[in-house]
Formats: sequence, C-alpha cells, structure tokens
Amino acid sequence: MEKPKDPPSNFAVIGVYFLTPKIFKIISELKPSWRGELEITEALQLLMDKGLNVEHDYVTGWWKDTGTPKDILHANQLILESMKDEQNDGIFIGKNCTIEPGSKIISPVIIDENSIIKSSTIIGPNVSIGKNSYLQKCTIKNSIIMNDCKIDASVQIVDSIIADGTEIKKNTSNESVYLLGERSQVNF
Repeated sequence: MEKPKDPPSNFAVIGVYFLTPKIFKIISELKPSWRGELEITEALQLLMDKGLNVEHDYVTGWWKDTGTPKDILHANQLILESMKDEQNDGIFIGKNCTIEPGSKIISPVIIDENSIIKSSTIIGPNVSIGKNSYLQKCTIKNSIIMNDCKIDASVQIVDSIIADGTEIKKNTSNESVYLLGERSQVNF
C-alpha cells in the first residue's frame, strides 16, 4: 500500500530495492494509481501474485526520507555530523585535492577527489563537494555540490543542491538558493 491516508502500522517502506530484470515486465503491466503514478508497491504485489520471490528486511538504525531538496540537505547534514568523532575533526579531503591557503573549511565538510578550493573561498558547515570540482571566491553553507562543478563567482550558496557539471561564474554578492539540473550554466 503506497502512502495510505491512514497507515495501518508504524512501519515504512524506506525505498531500498534489489530487483532482477523481471521487474520490467511487471512494470509494463501496471496502470497509474489515483496519484497518476506507477507505484512500486503495486509492482511488488504483482511479483508476489505471480508466485515470484519477494523478501524484506527491517532497518533498525535511523533512516531519513529524502523526498524533497530540503530533506536531501538535512540527510547530508546528518551523515556529515555522524562521521565526526574523536579521531577526526569532521573535515574529509579526498585524494589529489588542492586546498589553497586563504580558504576556510568549517566542519563538517567532505570534499571528493581532484577538487580545487582556491583562496578567498569559505566552505561549510554541512557541505559535500563532488569530484573534480573547482571553487573560487565563493561561500558555500549547508549545500551539496555534485561532480565536475565550477563555481568562480563572489556568491553565497546556502541550502542549495548544485547538480553535476554546473558552472556558476561572474561576480555578485547576493545570497541565493539554487536547485540546478545537470549540465546547467548560470551567469550573473
């Protein structure tokens, strides 16, 4: 049952599935629900109705719904905070990264491999930066910068998700919120 108005229990499907290619035939047989969507729960039910094996397991640790950009940013914050302990300060720098003097990294932050953080750049807290990214003259807080991004602008990026291959350039000093699709380019 997908998102019932009156849930029959306090259990939730957290959305982790391991499926064989048989699922594609099942999906082709589905009709959109009252919400106009193909429901994974209906696909699983149809698998069982056809006598195919469907198993489940219980997650006893924490989990976080990531259905909205705000939820994704909150999950990023929770994960980054959970990585801090007595052995580290919550700043994780990948292989072949360059962090220039004059830049400031505020924990918790993770910077993936081959990224360059130039001077006059402030990163953190609660920031994840993907591989091969280049950041200069910007301030980034509580945000996710995906792979292959170039931010070369005097901007404050707060509570934002910047998708793969995005380029932000030119100068502005306005604080802005961004949700940009893959291969986006923004000129200020």
